[in-house]
Amino acid sequence: MLGLFDSHAHYDDDRFVEEFEGGTDGAIRKAASEGVCGIVNVGSNIETSENSVDLAEKYSFIYAVVGIHPSDAQRLPASMTDSALYKVEELAKHEKVVAIGEIGLDYHYDFLDKDRQAYFFDAQMQIARKVGLPVVIHTRDAFGDTLDILNRHPDVTGVMHSYSGSAESARQLCEKGWYISFSGPVTYKNANKVKEAAAIVPADKILIETDCPYLPPVPHRGELNYSGYMKHTCQAVADIRGISFEEAARITRENACRFFGISL
Repeated sequence: MLGLFDSHAHYDDDRFVEEFEGGTDGAIRKAASEGVCGIVNVGSNIETSENSVDLAEKYSFIYAVVGIHPSDAQRLPASMTDSALYKVEELAKHEKVVAIGEIGLDYHYDFLDKDRQAYFFDAQMQIARKVGLPVVIHTRDAFGDTLDILNRHPDVTGVMHSYSGSAESARQLCEKGWYISFSGPVTYKNANKVKEAAAIVPADKILIETDCPYLPPVPHRGELNYSGYMKHTCQAVADIRGISFEEAARITRENACRFFGISL
């Protein structure tokens, strides 16, 4: 029986080596033994994108997403801009790379270079169009500007990962063909806005994820997150939508496979 599909993880994070029994391999194998049938490992810079490809080569049920996160884009020396974007495009040609990401805008911290973030975001949207892949979007305190850039690329579709926006914004995105992914916060007691969005996303546009090792769901807040904890996120989505756990797992798994072009 097929199980849960984790549509966004970061198993190349050093915390798995430092904190999880058995390290990265231990976490991945434990998740697989607990009913996780697919994992998409997502890059945030060139190194982590290469690591994601390595993991995808090592495990048949892991797939890779490659790209440069807005925060990493700010830290990248200007002299390396062209070479970094070229590397993203080259990595995207690997047979197990299923999307470009995570890319987008992040205005949360005071130290910002909005122009540089926007440049990398737009350039990677162009790469996605060129190589024929969807995108995985990170947006934080920048939803309006994010939509402005997305609207410049109407022929590129994608997923809003770890969604924290309004139900109305989710509805508008889904009408344009976008997917919406929910992570641990959908289990949090006071996450009313996220729960409202999870209730109205069309059944064929909803995904679930861990964003591990970050954002662990209730009852594991404060712990290192891994794909085995996604069952709590799945149960929360099922409860919100008034369906069974098994149905929520099936819907989100099938949506992930369709979105990423994966056959299990």
